[in-house]
Amino acid sequence: MADIILSTEDLTVFGGPASLDIDVDFGATGIRGSRIYGVAADPRLVTTEKPTDIQNYDIAMVISPSENDYLTVYQKIGTTANEWIPFASLVPNVYSAKSYITFTNGTAIGYVPASDLFTLDTYTADQFMVQLSIEEEGATTKPTTVGISLAIQDSGTTKYLKITATAAEFDAGSWSAVNGQRIAHLFISSTSGILDEVTP
Repeated sequence: MADIILSTEDLTVFGGPASLDIDVDFGATGIRGSRIYGVAADPRLVTTEKPTDIQNYDIAMVISPSENDYLTVYQKIGTTANEWIPFASLVPNVYSAKSYITFTNGTAIGYVPASDLFTLDTYTADQFMVQLSIEEEGATTKPTTVGISLAIQDSGTTKYLKITATAAEFDAGSWSAVNGQRIAHLFISSTSGILDEVTP
């Protein structure tokens, strides 16, 4: 049996105060944070209506789909109302489609209106990444392999991405060139520039 070394009948519980007052009305007033505004056109233009209370580091985004810089984000700099710098574009440079293409002796060619779908300064084939897979409608799935080559082709003011697909499928124990109509699953993304070399 243990020996009793401390015995008491009283228990006192200490707690924090019932209320706490914090005074925050002293010291210098801080600079307000950045605000985000939607504008009808490029905020650098004198003709674009802008809020009267703009300050440096405020953000303006062009929200008119008819503008060339639609969804471009600008940041306020300088002392005048028209001093802004563009720093980001929120245009999703991604396109996907499911359509029919026809192969002849393993080759099919498709055209995508790149300048209508992607907002780029220039259009070159190496700015596009394309994934293409095919399937035969109503048929059992066959192993297929698809290779592609890309080129830019002008037609008036529109720049088309020309996609040349070369495909083969495995059927009855051997590979053969694809012929006839196939369902094409197309995914295209674009970058504004290409890295020449990646160094680890």
